[in-house]
Amino acid sequence: MPWPNEPFYDSDEVKECSGNPEDLMPLIKDVDVLIVDTAPVTEALLKAAPKLKVVACTRGGPVNVNIKACSSMKIPVFNSPGRNESAVVEFTVGAALALMKNMALGHYELKRGVWRGDLYLYDRVGPELSDLTVGIVGYGKVGRNVARLFSLFGCEVLVHDPYVDSSIIEDAGYKSASLDDLLKTADVVSLHVRLSPETEKMMDESRFNLMKPSSYFINTARGGVVDYDALYEVLSKGRIKGAALDVFDPEPLPADHPLTKLDNVLLTPHIAGASKRSAIRGVETVAEALFAYFNTGELNNCVNKEAFA
Repeated sequence: MPWPNEPFYDSDEVKECSGNPEDLMPLIKDVDVLIVDTAPVTEALLKAAPKLKVVACTRGGPVNVNIKACSSMKIPVFNSPGRNESAVVEFTVGAALALMKNMALGHYELKRGVWRGDLYLYDRVGPELSDLTVGIVGYGKVGRNVARLFSLFGCEVLVHDPYVDSSIIEDAGYKSASLDDLLKTADVVSLHVRLSPETEKMMDESRFNLMKPSSYFINTARGGVVDYDALYEVLSKGRIKGAALDVFDPEPLPADHPLTKLDNVLLTPHIAGASKRSAIRGVETVAEALFAYFNTGELNNCVNKEAFA
């Protein structure tokens, strides 16, 4: 597959795909089960497999599969929810530490032969985690575990998620907050929301301007939830302290993008969800779901159950 060396592409039917569906067509004309990771499963591809009984996608969000077409053909689609949850959680906390402690910047400069002793100066050093208030935007599986890890460091944790009852958040030991109040208060803001019409560009100029000049912004969710031009403006003018970014819009981030010129930004190429365990977990989860389906008819981790009601 071209990915991950080449970025995903979107089409009218499916999103975040890699490869050409026409390349798959001659391979699946006699198959009963199609298991994919990032390959595009289009309506035309489905029609090229008249014996197909089921589609499985080893990703948490099977956006590369035309779910509507599968449902109309009575083909269940199984996915692997949470397969890279632990990887993203670990990466998020690690990225925040690397940014705030100047680890990434110090490493880069030392590799260039530059000894940055000034990174020890009071106005250049970062805070200790126990002094911080961390704002978690999105309280799904990833957000919950990022909150848990930061709380173990002694951080106060604020959570914003309009779809989660505030009592659930407070029972976990955190404070429920509106998005605006979270942005005004938090020293670290970490995004953990899916991209949707509701969340697209949710972090725009007006919201970045609510953040404190001493605050840090972390995005390991989706590039489309952030207005990156607005983020560049607040970073370049010192209106926030720094940012760690693993996802972009578009991807890949252009080599001449102005964000690459700032030394208060940590940039990584959409690798937060990558780990050996997440790859294995993705395969294991769909294998278990397929075993149950063909033996008992259960629809575990089926994303289009309503088509079989």
